[in-house]
Amino acid sequence: MSIDTDFPATAKLTYLNAANVALMPRSASDTVEAWQRDIAENGSLNFDEVAEDLVFDEVRGAFARFIGATSTDVAVASSASEFVSSIAWAVMPKAGTRIVTTDIVFPSTSYPWARVARHTGAEMHYVASTDDVVDEDQLIAAIDDRTSVVSISHVEYSTGQRFDLKRISDAAARVGAFFLVDASQSLGAVPLDVSEVAIDALVTTSYKWLCGPFGVGLAYISPRRQQTLDPGITGWRFHSEIYNLQAQRCVYHNDARRFEFSTMAYGCAAALAKSIDYLQEIGVSNIMRRNLALADQLVKGISDLDIHLATPLAPEARSSIVSGKFRHIESKSVVRKLVEKQIFVSPRRDYFRVSPHLYNTPRDIDRLVEELAVIGKAGPRV
Repeated sequence: MSIDTDFPATAKLTYLNAANVALMPRSASDTVEAWQRDIAENGSLNFDEVAEDLVFDEVRGAFARFIGATSTDVAVASSASEFVSSIAWAVMPKAGTRIVTTDIVFPSTSYPWARVARHTGAEMHYVASTDDVVDEDQLIAAIDDRTSVVSISHVEYSTGQRFDLKRISDAAARVGAFFLVDASQSLGAVPLDVSEVAIDALVTTSYKWLCGPFGVGLAYISPRRQQTLDPGITGWRFHSEIYNLQAQRCVYHNDARRFEFSTMAYGCAAALAKSIDYLQEIGVSNIMRRNLALADQLVKGISDLDIHLATPLAPEARSSIVSGKFRHIESKSVVRKLVEKQIFVSPRRDYFRVSPHLYNTPRDIDRLVEELAVIGKAGPRV
């Protein structure tokens, strides 16, 4: 294992944008390319019905090991958004109950619940943020006897705020609320073990901190919920015998696989398994320790610049994301100037968002700080 070899792009640019799209290790990109080439050249000669039936076994197993679950607790589809939508319709919160989320959560984590709420008469409750940070105590206080669902991101995409899932899980459990966690901005960079936190459903995308390709979403469904949920999105793959293709026979898997429903870009799932194994070999705790050291280096490096830092700095609320803004320079302009220097970050809300990952180095942070200093000196003309 060699970071330079496995992530060759790091030799030609400063890529600090894992919260948007992470770089993929060679083992993953080679896998998806080989799968697509085989389909292009051989059709179903190699990828036959048996292969399609078993196609998710590897990624289910890799993800289960990654989060402390079993493979039958894991479902695979094309995106995390599909899973949230399907789960929201399955839970179907009743009229008069409340769905608690935040006003800064990524829309895919709230929109499906809002759609179902319009259908059932449930109420959406958005815990208000201050300067794009949510007071965790206020979030927990909002979870009352009327609450049927709590739907949050583990790490907020805009500022990198990380929530204490155990505290929120305990609050949801006290009132019998369904607890959904979107871990798209944490898994691969923050350790998470579902055996230690009572999460009813966890979803994640593939192409951020998990370093996988586009086109895969993963879901963990708690064993205590699996057989009580009637998925909102259905299709031929949810069937207990997927090739028993009788139109009148509708028999779900008796585990999380009932949330799988369709044909997809299967080679992407195989590639994601390689990425997850790659991260597992390094260890997510080691990755988080390294990422936070880079984030700390950045925070210290910009402390003398005219930058307002939006990211919480309390240790329990930290993640690998650092977001800030110059007080008199538009962040989109800052991002454009950095791109000219082959330094890649993202504009989010009013901030420029920096998200280093396992392939980044202290030199990458030094380059960013140097260029931010130049931009700051140039002022609003940028």
